[in-house]
Amino acid sequence: MSSKSFVKILRKVIREEVRAAVKEILTEQKVNHKKVINHGMDLHAMSEGITNKPKRKFTKNSMLNDILNETAGLPSDGPIVSQGTTDYPSLGTFKSAMADSFGAARTPTNSVVTQGINGEPINMNNQAVASTVNAITKDYSGVMKAMKKLDKSKGKKVV
Repeated sequence: MSSKSFVKILRKVIREEVRAAVKEILTEQKVNHKKVINHGMDLHAMSEGITNKPKRKFTKNSMLNDILNETAGLPSDGPIVSQGTTDYPSLGTFKSAMADSFGAARTPTNSVVTQGINGEPINMNNQAVASTVNAITKDYSGVMKAMKKLDKSKGKKVV
């Protein structure tokens, strides 16, 4: 058998197999994606104990209202803000004053960096390294106060 006739036969067999595979794929039962998504949403709602809440009207835009009503975690009854503070139930009784006990203490601004990220000592004799460390650890609060003062004098809103 010559190589040309072998290639022709091989192509014919491959073509027939591909046709059969494509036919099989096309005749398979199609999945209704909306039905699958709705089923998943129903399962999620059941596991979270979510009930169908009455839809609230936030704006005149119906699409925006639908999106806002689908947003999880917002209370459907009463205001989001109570007693002047936003409620975050997942935080419990956490207050910002408790941050120090969670390791969120701020480092002093006058601290000098002595080690690199891998624990190696920093060569402060190198002028480029020393100036970079100085720029990183410098106390910029005076600069920020001066900028706020300048903004106030120009009539800009200061945050």
